Amino acid sequence: MRLVVGLLFCALTACGGGGGSSAVLPPAAADPSPVTPVVLISEEKTITQTIDGQLVDRPYLIRRPEKLLEDNYPVVFFFHGSGGTGEGWLSNNTDVSRLIDEGKFIGIFPDGYDKRWNVSGETNADDVEFVSLIVGDLDGFGLFNVNKIYAVGISNGAGLVNRIAKETTLFKAIAPIISQQTVTIGETVPSRAVSVFQVNGAEDDLVPVNGGSGVADSMFMSAQASAENWALNFNCNMTPTIQNKTWGSLAVKQYTFGSCLDNQKVRYSIVEGAGHTADYGENVDLYSLIWSFFTATDGDRAARNYKILALGDSYTIGQSVCDTCRFPEQLKERLISEYADRDEFSLQIIAQTGWNTTDLKNAITNSEPANNFDLVTLLIGVNNQFQGKPFAVYETEFAELVDSAISLVGDNASKLIVVSIPDYAFTPFGQNFNPTATSAELVLYNDFAREYCEAVGLSYVYITDITQQGLETPSLVASDGLHPSELAYTKFVERILPLALTKVD
Repeated sequence: MRLVVGLLFCALTACGGGGGSSAVLPPAAADPSPVTPVVLISEEKTITQTIDGQLVDRPYLIRRPEKLLEDNYPVVFFFHGSGGTGEGWLSNNTDVSRLIDEGKFIGIFPDGYDKRWNVSGETNADDVEFVSLIVGDLDGFGLFNVNKIYAVGISNGAGLVNRIAKETTLFKAIAPIISQQTVTIGETVPSRAVSVFQVNGAEDDLVPVNGGSGVADSMFMSAQASAENWALNFNCNMTPTIQNKTWGSLAVKQYTFGSCLDNQKVRYSIVEGAGHTADYGENVDLYSLIWSFFTATDGDRAARNYKILALGDSYTIGQSVCDTCRFPEQLKERLISEYADRDEFSLQIIAQTGWNTTDLKNAITNSEPANNFDLVTLLIGVNNQFQGKPFAVYETEFAELVDSAISLVGDNASKLIVVSIPDYAFTPFGQNFNPTATSAELVLYNDFAREYCEAVGLSYVYITDITQQGLETPSLVASDGLHPSELAYTKFVERILPLALTKVD
């Protein structure tokens, strides 16, 4: 057993290899027993380089999980934008700290020379060598899986990520955010296929999405040409899959090139209305999306057959929409687009129009589904309300259904997603049944489900507000005037998908 002691951003000089390390060690104990090596949560180290004829100690920060539960972890480099630092970047991105503490990876946060990265002559530092030396310094430490190194870069840092992926074989996948390749980098032929997750703002005035002269007097390819350049180099299918998404309040057009060498994928997203920023709203966890993309497109892992189960009623079966239009089918297709081409997804639905919680309980018992699903969704309760069942029945049977659902994912509660009940009061049909009272009653049902999930640590996705736009936006209502339309289900999936990606891994 390791004794894991987290000492945050500490300073005590040590030496070894080509770099240095700083840490604060605890006071010597009176107990003469052997001392277990200390593993720091956060540690600053340095690499010595010659820049402009001078020896320069260049720092980089290592951020480990608070609790080390694995023998080794993937490594993700994060490269700040011009004017930033590695420590500053980490401090301002709590979503990344959370992913690290969840044990997803160890983060590396280097500092650019003079707070810039040399992509197109910004400095005289050899940043490709700098990163290579950091990787060499990591090798030999059991915690670092140097066969699984990824990179995320913002702006100037994104430019460096592109350059390193073209000139070396250090990274398995990259995420250049708000910067595509320069024309010069685009001419370089990479020696290794990597997956690429590129994001651009449609209104970016520093790195023009349509290409041309931009920041630091660089000549950029267009966002499209940059992604196509990656795809061509990796022999991808050059007809991309196109999806419309929403990040916060911003519309996103996403293009994905699949069938690439080594099962890699190339994706670029254009965020409408966004400028030179990676902040798309507090509800957009960009770094979880990136990490899910990295892991899903890992060409080294074995192919898998993922099994999804959807439990519910007419909202799950998709009354009045086509079979592929209902939300479980849309979710399956979106997951397929996220994962490697060799992976397979299957879907089983246990749902029927008119079912209440009792009906669903009986159906699960009678159908005897397997207990090895990778993901289960549960959306139930509207017919308890519509049929006037006692609320106490829902309270009891919802908890029983949750337990049943968890048993179907091998007793792994983290694989369950509970979805809130749509509000049919905001439909032409619902207007005939005292819509004010209907909404108030459904609030009770949804509040109970949400509070129950919070109390026992289950995932809960709220989609009710989407259906409450049904009167002002008739396209959200199906042809029967009651159920959600294909468009409404698409909006459901946009909220469910990011969470599903963290569960199906």
